[in-house]
This record gives sequence, structure tokens and C-alpha cells, in this order.
Amino acid sequence: MINYFNKIDKDQKMGEILGIVFLCAVIPFLYTNYTIDPVLHPRFVAWTIFLIGSISIYFKFNRSDSLNDTLDIQKYHLLLVGFVIISLLSIFKAVNVSEAAFDFLKNFCFLISFIIFFNLFRNHRRAFDNISVGMTLAGLITGVITIVAIINSLGESYIITSDVLDALQKQTGGIVGFMANKNQLSIALFLFLPFCIHLVFKQSILSKVIGIVTITSLVVSLIILHSRSVIMGISVSIFCISVLYVIYLYKSKKYSFNVSLILPFILIIGIVIIVEWFTPYNFITTFMDKFRTSFDIHDSTAEIRLKIWKESIELFAQHIFLGVGGGNWKIMLPSVGIESIPADYFNSIFIQRPHNDPIWILCENGLFGFLTFYTFYGYIIYNLINSYFHSMNTNTRFDIILMLFVLIGYLVLSLFTFPKERIFHQVLLSFFLAYSSYLTIGQGKFNQTLKVPSETFVISIIIFTLVVSSVFGAYRVRGEYFTKMALYHRGNQNWNQVITEINKAYTPFYTLDQTAIPLKFYSGVASYSLGNYSIAIDDLKIAKEKSPYNVHVLNNLGSSYFNSGQYIQAIESYKELLTYYPWFSEAIANLTVAYIKSGQIEEAVKLLDNESFNIERKNEIISYLKSINIEI
Repeated sequence: MINYFNKIDKDQKMGEILGIVFLCAVIPFLYTNYTIDPVLHPRFVAWTIFLIGSISIYFKFNRSDSLNDTLDIQKYHLLLVGFVIISLLSIFKAVNVSEAAFDFLKNFCFLISFIIFFNLFRNHRRAFDNISVGMTLAGLITGVITIVAIINSLGESYIITSDVLDALQKQTGGIVGFMANKNQLSIALFLFLPFCIHLVFKQSILSKVIGIVTITSLVVSLIILHSRSVIMGISVSIFCISVLYVIYLYKSKKYSFNVSLILPFILIIGIVIIVEWFTPYNFITTFMDKFRTSFDIHDSTAEIRLKIWKESIELFAQHIFLGVGGGNWKIMLPSVGIESIPADYFNSIFIQRPHNDPIWILCENGLFGFLTFYTFYGYIIYNLINSYFHSMNTNTRFDIILMLFVLIGYLVLSLFTFPKERIFHQVLLSFFLAYSSYLTIGQGKFNQTLKVPSETFVISIIIFTLVVSSVFGAYRVRGEYFTKMALYHRGNQNWNQVITEINKAYTPFYTLDQTAIPLKFYSGVASYSLGNYSIAIDDLKIAKEKSPYNVHVLNNLGSSYFNSGQYIQAIESYKELLTYYPWFSEAIANLTVAYIKSGQIEEAVKLLDNESFNIERKNEIISYLKSINIEI
């Protein structure tokens, strides 16, 4: 019996060590230059490997050869299970199955992460303390990397000016490379804060010093980067917690104020003063102006976002219950008509996400997916607030405040950006939700403990799905690598090599690149450039199957038909394109020429009155028509 419990202790220790290594050393810093997105798919693969290892540890050290004795869930956790099932069902609604399948696998990994972390806390109360130390060090490294990158971008003067700040806020390169872009870096900095604050208030003197230094580096970086979504999230979160604290004091009839709570505010004010000291202009005034614009709905960026959200709601209205399928928002949005959105967002720029996670889930997983996930999320916040007013020790109450701070802040910032896409953010969200769920065990009507089914079949399904996830992610990493090579050769107009690389990249697991362009589009354009129009048509047809509303796929398919002498098919392709993109001047001109070639002169003349017609092309066509004695 003693040996058995030693095994259980060993199991718990190994699980905790694996979690610390993954959270603190792997997931924040895993990065490669060999893929288009340097972090998304590599971190997903690492995530799946971590989960396979964690599940295997639980399974190996369980004497009954099941997870029945080691993994528990609460009754309301079934909401998260329901969300994952709905994301699986939404695959059948998807135009692009590979993107929907990848989204489902991410959601499945999120569920398993949540269950593993929840049971880690149940089995080892101090796990959060130990992980906080490692995550604080990881946060310190991240903050230092960010500040060094900022200093390097200042030039020889090493002075922060308004121009430098503006440049930093627009930059999406080196400073944020290991977090993909500035907004996601800022969110990561925010997600490190609970660990640092926990360390300052609960650990040794040395830990407190490390925590304060880390908080300083993170806050300095957040202030300079000034991602509006994060600033709004932190502001709303602090306001909500302040209101909750006042209500708590009133209900408990405690009218004395805890002076230690002022420490973070003093620290932030000190940081701002230091930044002001090294700034040759009024930094505080500039920062406050930028802070004010964070809540300005009339800002140009905000206006465009509102238009995108409006079109997204129309998309949802056409696919209410299960949505369009995970990862398919970027494919399906043009199908509802996007005249209100600036043309550049579908011409030279590609909208890949709505910058609003709730709307994103609503569109891709439907009303059922939205309700299951956010009911689960909201119920945890409700339990935290409810628990806060109960009698408990100070440490637990402080942890509840930390969890409310991060969960409310995350929820608010997710209304203006896309943390759901990023693996690091999703791992930490599952971690915080699991710890919050642990802190509120016994609260509410739906907190009954349920055992994970002990049948070998269920365990096999979990492990099999995780293995599939790992293989799926590996193929996507491979696909990204060859796609990046293809884009390099495309820039050099080495068309045969483009075709070779795309053929290597294209698999059932990876059919679209990170800008929502189908891979077969690139090989189709390469074949078109080589004069192989029939091959180009075949590739572009496949590209259209994977992304039926893509402006460039439809335009190039029409051009391939045109150059192969199939004018009627070219006309149909151009007309289909203009149904979704009526402002696309190149397609208007191409359609006009196709009408002329097919002998439909009257239709061609009608198009000349289109306001979106490019003037130079229009004059060329008019000159040609006059040369063949057609009066305009």
C-alpha cells in the first residue's frame, strides 16, 4: 500500500514537472523562422506532445489501468465538452474541412488541458505557487526581450520620442516575432501578470524582488506598446474588481482599507514617472490621449471593425445553429456581401479574423457553440464572485481576485482582438479557468464531481485524438515550410519551383496559407505564367473548392479561361467575382474584354459606365472599340 501511494506521489510530481517545463520554457518561447507563422503550428505540435505525455503519466501510474481514480471533472465542465462536440459537428458545415478539423483539434486540446490542470491543482495545492515562480521568470525574460528590442529600435540617441512610439505600435516584426504580432505580445505580457503579482504577495523576499522587477518590465512594455485592446481589458478588469472590493467591505462592515493593495498602483505610477523622465516630450499627456482613443468608437480602425462585425452577424444569421465551421469565417465572409468594407481589405490586405472572439465563435460554431462556451466561462466568473463573499483565508481570497482580474481582462480584450487563435494564450486560458474552477469547488448547483469514464475505449479515443492532433499539426508545419519556400521562388518568378514546392506543401491537412489564400492558387498562377492554361484551370478549380469566394482565385480562374479561349466560362467567372466584389476594377475590365471577344458588344459597352472602372483601362477599351467602328 505504501509503495502504491509513493507511485501516486511520483505521478503527481512528474505531471507537475512536465507542466512547469511546458508552460515556462516551451510554449512561451518556441519559435521558428522556417514557417510563415513562426509560432502557431510549432506550438500546437508542442501542445499535443505535452498532453500525450501528461495523459500517459496518469495512465501509467494508475493501478487499475484506467484514469478513473485520477481524473475528475465537475458537472458544469460538461459545457466545455459540449462546445468541443459542437465544433466537431460544425466540420460537416465547413467548406474547407482541413481548417475546420484543425479548429476542432485545438478545441479538443483546450479541453484536455483544462482537465489536466484542474486535476493537477486538486492533487497538489501548491502547484500554482511552483508554476508561478517559473512563469514569473518566463515573464521576466519576455519583458526584457521586449524592452531590449524597444531600445534597439530607438537608434543611436537611445531616446524615446513620439515617432518611435508610433513606429513601435505599428511594428509587427522583430519586437513581436515570438508572439506573432504586437497585440498578441501585449496579451501575453498581460497573462504573465497574475503569476508575478502572486509571487510578490505570497513568496520569500527574493521572490518578491523578482516579482516586482518582472512586473516593472511587463508594465513598461505594455505602456510603450499601448495595445488598445489590452489597455481596455486591464482598465475594465481593475474597475470591476474595485467595485467588488467596495461591495465586500460594505457587506462585511469592514471600513478599514488594506494598504498593501495600493502597492501595484504606486509601482505603476513610479514606472510612468521614470518613463516620463527619459522622454523629451510630455509622455503622460501623449499616453492619456492614446488611452482616451482606446474607447473612441469613431476612430477609423474602430469604424472598420464595426463594419466587419456587422457583416459577420449577417453571416451568422445564415448559419445560426452550427455556424460555418471552425476556421471558415475568413472563407465565408464575402458570401454575405462586403460592400461596406474598404476594398483594400480584400485586395492587397486579407481579413483573416473578425478581431472579436465571441463573434468569431458565433459565426464558426453557431449559437450552440457560443452558448456552451460562454456559459461555461461566465459560470466560472459567477462562482468566483460568489465565492469571494464567503468566509475563507486571505490567500484564497487573493487568488480569487487574481483570477477575476485575468478572466475579466481576457474577456474584454477578446472583444477587440483574436487570442483564441494563439496557442500560448489558449494554454494559459485553460490554466486560469482550471485554477478558478479548483478555487470554487463546492460552489453552485452544478459542482458535483464526475469521474472520467474508466473504459479503455474512452481512454483510447482521447489518446488517439491527441496523436491525430500531433500528426495533423506536423503536416501543417511541413506545409507551411514548403509554402514559404514557394513564396520565395514566386518573388523570383521561378515558376517551376513554385509548382514543385506547392505540390509538396498541399495535403488534406493543409490547403490554405496564413493569409487565407488556397495553396493551389499559387501553383495555378505559376502554370498560368508558364502558359500552361489548362493546368492552371485545374489548379484554380481546386483552389476555388477550398475558398470559393476568394477574389484572386476567381479573377485568375477567369483569366485562365480567357487565355485558353473559353470566353463564356471566363465571363461566368468574372461575373461571379463581381457579385461579391463589385468594386474590383480589374475584373470589370477583364469582363468587358471577355464580352468583346465573345461578340457581346452591347454588354461590354454597358460596363463602361461602371464607376469602379479603372480610367486607363477604360480609355484603352474605348479606343479599341472605336478602331473597329463601334460608337460609344
